Amino acid sequence: MADIYVDESGDLGENGERFFVIALIVAKKQNRIKNIVKHFCAKSNIPEIKASKLSFPQKQDIINKLNIFDDHRISYIVVDKKHINNTKLFEDKNLIYNYIFQHLIKPIIKNDSTDLEIILDNHSIKVKSINSLSEYIKIKAYAEWGVTRNIYMQYMDSRQCKMLQIADVAANCIYGRYVYGKDNLYNLLKIEKSIKFPRDKFNT
Repeated sequence: MADIYVDESGDLGENGERFFVIALIVAKKQNRIKNIVKHFCAKSNIPEIKASKLSFPQKQDIINKLNIFDDHRISYIVVDKKHINNTKLFEDKNLIYNYIFQHLIKPIIKNDSTDLEIILDNHSIKVKSINSLSEYIKIKAYAEWGVTRNIYMQYMDSRQCKMLQIADVAANCIYGRYVYGKDNLYNLLKIEKSIKFPRDKFNT
């Protein structure tokens, strides 16, 4: 079974910054990556990694350690909210999150040959939508994408999940590229797939 860890950066309201990012990481050797987080937190005397509170050198240090081995892959979708024309989607952040997330997870679900478990930060979505996203993705996978494997989804507190903390770092660095034009940390990430949405109008 493959584990997929998901986090996001940005705001899904109509106001605020123009771009919203959902990033995910899949790792073959989770223990190595968990140890990176463990040692960094001990060294920095912090309870967990929160990318928004880290300095540039700290994030660079984490990514450099992550990249020592080619044992993980990162994918993301970045949404240009300016070109989400159906404003009804913005009335419920759960609706627009589900809509966006399906575009990111679809190629991964379709191309993977094993059962999948998708783990999201429980701060990502309102409690009422925990079942909503799971059911939405399963309906898409089984009814439209031709998937027959098992798909599991759960929500965890990032304080208790070191892999989610790494997903947070990835999402933060990707967000920095599109919102602030800062490519340094983004270029260090091992990006397997990036999706710009909507593709034909993105950043125009």
